Amino acid sequence: MHPVDAGALNTVATRIVCMLAYEGAQSLDISGPLEVFALASRQAQEDGLAQAPLYRTQVLTRDGGAVALSSGMRLLPDHACAAMPRDTDTLLVCGGMGDAVDRARDDGALVDWLRGAARRVRRIASVCSGALLLAETGVLDGCEATTHWSDVRELRERYRAVRVVPDAIYTRTGEVWTSAGITTGMDLALAMVTADHGAALALKVARRMVMASKRSGGQSQISAELAALDLPDQLHELANWIRENLRSRLDADLLAERLHMSTRQFGRRFGAAFGTTPQKYIEGLRVEQAKPLLESTRKDVKRVAAECGFPSAEAMRRAFVRHLGMAPSDYRQRLSGE
Repeated sequence: MHPVDAGALNTVATRIVCMLAYEGAQSLDISGPLEVFALASRQAQEDGLAQAPLYRTQVLTRDGGAVALSSGMRLLPDHACAAMPRDTDTLLVCGGMGDAVDRARDDGALVDWLRGAARRVRRIASVCSGALLLAETGVLDGCEATTHWSDVRELRERYRAVRVVPDAIYTRTGEVWTSAGITTGMDLALAMVTADHGAALALKVARRMVMASKRSGGQSQISAELAALDLPDQLHELANWIRENLRSRLDADLLAERLHMSTRQFGRRFGAAFGTTPQKYIEGLRVEQAKPLLESTRKDVKRVAAECGFPSAEAMRRAFVRHLGMAPSDYRQRLSGE
């Protein structure tokens, strides 16, 4: 569906967004995305762009009873699954802690209902480990999908028909969407608002929620700095040295020499530890170093590129597009709201 323009929002029908919850579900998996949709409705009405809410959010549980969430809170739903409104537009499946998803997957009646419900709605999505429950229904077969990094292996090995994208914030195949861990459900919901009503509204929602207006679906779940914390000492020291020398020439031969390895041996060791090539890892670090400079300074793109070790502004632009799905100038504009 194409986004509608601001002048047409007054005539847009309210979309019903339902969230499936169950015992042990993650509270933020539920509240985060639903808050995005609710705030989009409020923002559009405050701006005089819509009379009726753009979205109406509802929560479903298997039998309509309250469920205990992983945080200890109890959640009272709007409906039992069987009473999901017939005109539901979007159905979301949350993730859960511990064996909560396993219990949900073992509930044959719930899985059967979810499989049927997926055929009734226009759009279906999972948040975090909810992808495992959605995959159990077969809905993700043939689709790109992601989940929390700790569940990627199970998603790949148990559901072979799913095209797993392990290092992504969210994925979309047609109107089948999945998101990674917990807070990425809000990124997914923002992307849905963009798809439904355009980027301008999504940007206002993001600014009110104090979150990035667009984290690309392909953006890494874990930053290079965090990934480097869980490495053998020798490679941990190399990762620190790389971060301190991003302006320098950092080719594989030089790095291999620092560790007294052949280039081929170094490439194998580096790939096994970091899950990527040295070139891609260094490029990611440079992007991460450039982001705060674009956010909090007025330095021009060429100067930022030089300070972060990119050979040119064009090289930095290509790297930003690969990692974030947008050029540095667009990143700066979105984060500043200009």
